[in-house]
Amino acid sequence: MELEESFTVDYKRTIDATVDTVAAMANTCGGLVLIGVDARAQDKNLPGVLVGVRPMDKDRLVTKMATTLDPPWWTPEVIPVTVDEYLLLIVRVDPDTAPRPLLHQGAVRVRLDGRNAIADRRLVQLLFQQAAAGAPVHDYSSQPRFAPDKGGIEGRQAFSDHLPDVVIRAATALPLRPGATRPRLHGPAVDTLIQALRTSDGEGRRGLSRRMEFLAEQVTSDALPSAWDIDPEHGHAGFVRLSAGHGLRLVLRTPYPALRMECTASVAGGGTSLEVFVDLFFWPKGGPIPGGLWVQACYEAVRALVHDALPALTEALLGTTALPTPPIELHVSPCPAHRPLEALDLGLLGRRTGDGALRHGSDFLRQDLVAVGDLPAAVTEALRNIALDWRYLHPVFPALTVTYLFG
Repeated sequence: MELEESFTVDYKRTIDATVDTVAAMANTCGGLVLIGVDARAQDKNLPGVLVGVRPMDKDRLVTKMATTLDPPWWTPEVIPVTVDEYLLLIVRVDPDTAPRPLLHQGAVRVRLDGRNAIADRRLVQLLFQQAAAGAPVHDYSSQPRFAPDKGGIEGRQAFSDHLPDVVIRAATALPLRPGATRPRLHGPAVDTLIQALRTSDGEGRRGLSRRMEFLAEQVTSDALPSAWDIDPEHGHAGFVRLSAGHGLRLVLRTPYPALRMECTASVAGGGTSLEVFVDLFFWPKGGPIPGGLWVQACYEAVRALVHDALPALTEALLGTTALPTPPIELHVSPCPAHRPLEALDLGLLGRRTGDGALRHGSDFLRQDLVAVGDLPAAVTEALRNIALDWRYLHPVFPALTVTYLFG
């Protein structure tokens, strides 16, 4: 299959060093360890030739895990399979069955980008708190859950005068284990989120405000920016919505919006889940939104969620940014919900093979691509699946603009 090593996939030539990876996966998102697969000479992260294992290696591995992991006697499922006459072992690590934190050789290890790392003090403390409180069910539906056309955008006061034509949403839910204190979106947490949304990341990349300006310039050359602010409609210790945007210049003393971004965070499920949305709303003038613009907007929504909002919130609420990124949803929807997606220029998708109105598109981003930080490829892959749902079989998407973030 040529899957790269990631948060949830690892290859081993022998059973040696397997236990360390099992412990790291058990403390994060789980995964699969395939034993009996050599590394590829050109790229160590890709599987090479099959070398197989001996039949006795399964019992040796189970005994090794049961006696060296702490607490002892827990072992994941080990599945022997035969491929091209080679015996392989597949270790399936289910984090919901593991006694977390799971120690190996006196250390707590976690999985990061296809490698194992020692957890810092705050993450170890968080794992112990989660173990004391009991684990929630990690249930990710096969279909995205947070589509914006299900969320009552039409009834919100912010859009009472001018409903947007299109909303693009990146959304996620980070599972939390309720501890002695439930996370609260208090003042310092909101300040941290605002700071992350409007400033550079310290590595020369321009902040989100500059990236929004780049998008707004493509919608209209006559727009005025507004700073990040808290939505005045409602809010409490478990909910906050921040917004910023670009509007057309005053016409008859009435500002008309062009582009608006919102970042919504809420502690849901009685404190067991942190839900985060990044929405981009468009009011195009003079024709449909060009393909290069709405595709780029999908990337910007995902990037703002993964690189800006999530790290800021996990640092402020949980004291660590080492948590793996949960599944990311991408949505493209009209607003109001009963209208088809007439505001999008879909010419770049080629010839359509069916009929009917296009009302929304949704998909999950590939987690292995998100894990290695390849957001452009992950977004493009999700858009290909959305295009297929829209009955476009051979879409050609423009290259996502990343270089303008620097300088």
